[in-house]
Amino acid sequence: MTEAVTVRPGRASDVGDLAVVIARAFGPLPLSAWLVPDAGARLVAMAGQFRLVIAAAIDDGDVYVAGDGVGVAVWFPAGPLPDIPGYDAALEAACGRYAPRFAELDDAMHKMHPGAPDHAYLAFLAVEREWQQRGIGSALLDVHHRRLDAAGTPAYLEASGLQSRRLYVRKGYVDHAEPYGPADLSVLYPMWREPA
Repeated sequence: MTEAVTVRPGRASDVGDLAVVIARAFGPLPLSAWLVPDAGARLVAMAGQFRLVIAAAIDDGDVYVAGDGVGVAVWFPAGPLPDIPGYDAALEAACGRYAPRFAELDDAMHKMHPGAPDHAYLAFLAVEREWQQRGIGSALLDVHHRRLDAAGTPAYLEASGLQSRRLYVRKGYVDHAEPYGPADLSVLYPMWREPA
């Protein structure tokens, strides 16, 4: 039996810690190895990019934190994705020589992102590996799905692997397009959810 999961809104003071949670959760994925082939540099480079996105969502979206920070969901509202001021320079500062790979991934994701109808966008859902399979990801999704359902708003995301894709299918998402990725890596699964 899974114990109840507490979920609270993210704060600006959480950004650095949450970026590390996402980087640790995503670190073993094939896409992460492509982004930062040097395993010793991967956590720092990935957390650097994630900080930029989380900070933007704190300002212009919704960030949810599970428990004592063991899980995080980063959402952007329906409508155009916000521009992050100074993103290119900040990405280079955060990711160093790996910045071009992050930029290539960004380009691939922007090309695949649906334009209409308006929809909420789940940029990240991550749970620390030792806390996975305990209902934390579901609890993080459920909080925002209730809001989306009440507003009649659909949602879009890219699952980062088959395990996360299975979670999203259980939560009402369906495949939206063929898997894709940078450099011919078909590791991202575009998914769509109509409001319940």
